[in-house]
Amino acid sequence: MNMRYTLMVGLSACAASFAFAGGLTVEINPKKTFQTIDHFAAADAWSGNFVGKYFPEEQRGQIAKWLFSQKFGADGNPEGIGLSMWRFNIGGGTLEQDGADIEPYQRRAESFLTKDGSGYDWSKCAGQMYFMKKAKEYGCDKFLIFSNTPPVQWTKNGKGYCDKDNYGSNLKPDCYGKFADYMADVAKHFESLGYDIKYISPINEPQVPWDSPRQEGSMWRNSEMAKLARELDKSIEKAGLKNTKILLGESASLQAPVEGAKSWWGKKADCPMEEQPFGQLKQFFDKSSPNYIGDLKYLEKLWAAHTYHSGKRFAEMPKIRKDLIAEVSKYGLGFLQTEWCLLPQYGPKNCDGFTEGRFSDNNTDIDAALCMGRLITADFAIAQSQGWGYWKAMEVKGDFALTGVYPKDGRLENGGVARDNKLLWALGNWSFFVRPGYKRVEMSGADDLSKVCSSAFVSPDGRKLVAVFVNSSFDAVPVSFSGELAKKPFDAFKTDSASNLAKTASGASGSFTMTPRSIATLAWDL
Repeated sequence: MNMRYTLMVGLSACAASFAFAGGLTVEINPKKTFQTIDHFAAADAWSGNFVGKYFPEEQRGQIAKWLFSQKFGADGNPEGIGLSMWRFNIGGGTLEQDGADIEPYQRRAESFLTKDGSGYDWSKCAGQMYFMKKAKEYGCDKFLIFSNTPPVQWTKNGKGYCDKDNYGSNLKPDCYGKFADYMADVAKHFESLGYDIKYISPINEPQVPWDSPRQEGSMWRNSEMAKLARELDKSIEKAGLKNTKILLGESASLQAPVEGAKSWWGKKADCPMEEQPFGQLKQFFDKSSPNYIGDLKYLEKLWAAHTYHSGKRFAEMPKIRKDLIAEVSKYGLGFLQTEWCLLPQYGPKNCDGFTEGRFSDNNTDIDAALCMGRLITADFAIAQSQGWGYWKAMEVKGDFALTGVYPKDGRLENGGVARDNKLLWALGNWSFFVRPGYKRVEMSGADDLSKVCSSAFVSPDGRKLVAVFVNSSFDAVPVSFSGELAKKPFDAFKTDSASNLAKTASGASGSFTMTPRSIATLAWDL
């Protein structure tokens, strides 16, 4: 059977902005494969512990269904987005801390450590455990535990964030082993409950100055990161965690692992260039570096980075990702995009692709969904990411999360109601259909990030093909198919300003039309 398919994307007469003579032709070749997709993920930070503990079952259960369900509803639309990995925040204990000042208060997190640091209390983090349990029940069977700060019992200043101008780790020098043992013990406890802890991510965005009470966080110098990684490697071995790996990086941008040292780090902290958390791939994986950790037994050969600040301008998006994958590949590593959410500063004044009518607090806005869709496409097709992670699965008033929670009388402890955001369903155009083990396949012709871009994936057995198109234009785009694919029936699912992962075609063949400003998933049985 000929496995190369051609998609003919024609344009109406009014679509002059495309300027593509004769229409847009896209080819998909399922025989030529690239990276394997491991998962789509989101995190329980920041409000997950409160929602899971205090919200009524009708509301928290609905959030779980939206996030994890892999089933279709009676209307033929997906019930949820089928996340395949869940990120569990092992907090620093700021929620229990006397005099804690992190605001908003839902960004304070519990720790499994007892308050005096002498042992563990596994009854804590009950709300987070609710969502972990629901994830597994729905078939999400991969879990990652991550830390933003060491427990406050072991930080230099006794807080869950750094002091002003402390450009380095907030962990006490004699507590690296304790912190590593703690993370391994949490993973071992979860394993004893039947959860597959695939990764421990010990450090988050070390480049960011976490020196104000806006959330838990710590900066790290390169030697400090290497020291913790070595200790964690030993702790994982000691705990007997056979299936758990260290996921390192969580860089604040795709540029950070590649870029050189920053003058502002050096000036503020008197930090030597080689200690600044930039250009870390060379620091950690060049065998001549004093910070070399490439030989650690439990270190996953992936570099995790966040796609923030890497998609403001269409023109810069490809180069950022090409530079990253080139540097990653030089050291025999893969790349994993682990965190993004819409930041409040994203808008028409400083970012391409946003309309003048966008409001930063409108979580049903298609502008945000299209922005994310372009990033996902670029991260897969150019940076060759092996998965994709959203940041907040839920947050008060939606605040750039997949779902919004609206607490009664403004206090999460009083319960409240939940609502779905447009970003949830837009992510589902990928996460529901592109399952773990699918491989990205060759696709050409629809690679204009400013207009129509796309990516395609094939199942491990080669029997299912999924293509996702992002139409950022204001034009309807008729799509027709030629070759064998023209005769094969497909289902189509759309997210746009009026639809949320809605089924728009069933058993159709030959053609369909993308509505303006929309994301469309097409699924075939080959």
